[in-house]
Amino acid sequence: MRTSTSLLLVLLAPLACTPSAGTDDEATASSSESGTSDASTSETDTTASTSETATDTSATETGTTGDPDACWTDLAFGEVEVFHQGFADGSEGIAFGADGLLYVTTTVDGDGTIWQLDAAANIVEFAKVPYALGLAPRSEGGFAVASIGVNSPAEIDGAVYEVDADGVATLLAEGIASPNFVTLAPDGSVLVSDDFDDTRVFRVDAQGQVSEVLTNVPTPNGMAYSPDGAYFYVASTFTPLGQLTRYEVDDAGLPIEATALEILQLGPATTPDGIAVDIDGMVYVAANVPGQIWRVDGSVSELSEGELVAEGLGSPASLAFGRGPGFDPCSIYVTQLFGSQVLRVAVGVRGAPLH
Repeated sequence: MRTSTSLLLVLLAPLACTPSAGTDDEATASSSESGTSDASTSETDTTASTSETATDTSATETGTTGDPDACWTDLAFGEVEVFHQGFADGSEGIAFGADGLLYVTTTVDGDGTIWQLDAAANIVEFAKVPYALGLAPRSEGGFAVASIGVNSPAEIDGAVYEVDADGVATLLAEGIASPNFVTLAPDGSVLVSDDFDDTRVFRVDAQGQVSEVLTNVPTPNGMAYSPDGAYFYVASTFTPLGQLTRYEVDDAGLPIEATALEILQLGPATTPDGIAVDIDGMVYVAANVPGQIWRVDGSVSELSEGELVAEGLGSPASLAFGRGPGFDPCSIYVTQLFGSQVLRVAVGVRGAPLH
């Protein structure tokens, strides 16, 4: 999520309204100094509180068993470590590619970059996309990428790009004011949220044709499917309720507007952002302003209280479960909107399949 500084300052005030966890097992990041190396993009770390509450990557044992699907045992549930440090101007989108590497987007004055990171957090530039924000991996390699533009509903300059496995970017569609998050529908079309357009989620097909799939979801941002593909989830960012809404899907896998059910409300000034889903159907939501991750059972039949997973995360933006050699499949990797780090948060369960 890319927001204006003035808007976030307004939202910072009433944090006392954030709900309490649904269980007594609240997980706060353990305290130590970060030992990760800075990338060539690094400057001064702007997230001191996070670096003080995160476990040092270089000083821990992973507890791996050699099974790439096995959960690592080095961190307890909700415990945090710094995976990478060096994005001086913050980072946004995050996804694991078909090659098993981690990809992160940054944008500085419209200059958007997709970065590729290996399991040792070595970083190289992968592709350039103007105003790069959300990205969704394709099974054959490459990504669908949201280009948010100047982030104003008055200026429709956003776009959606395809980036192939070699990092070559091609314009797919225009005509959406501020594309933010992207995810892939079962047919491979791109679903695009626009939290500044206020109520719509769009679909972009392979020919670049844009249509609406939802028209009445407040400030949509993060989106994801349930493991069985039966449900579709959307986080709403700039609302007093800070809600997560679930939709049933039709035969084409597209959300049915009339089935909308709010299953979680994080409250005022929480700015729900990116989401991710585990194999058990739990939905994880980044609460950007208070620096938290919450989760809720995605199959509940009514509004639920939710559970606090981790806090002290700076400004968590997007979430992605580990996939690929050298990454913990039972941890969520997290970008920071205003911080310099990519974090790893252990949750003890694997992520749902994406394809």
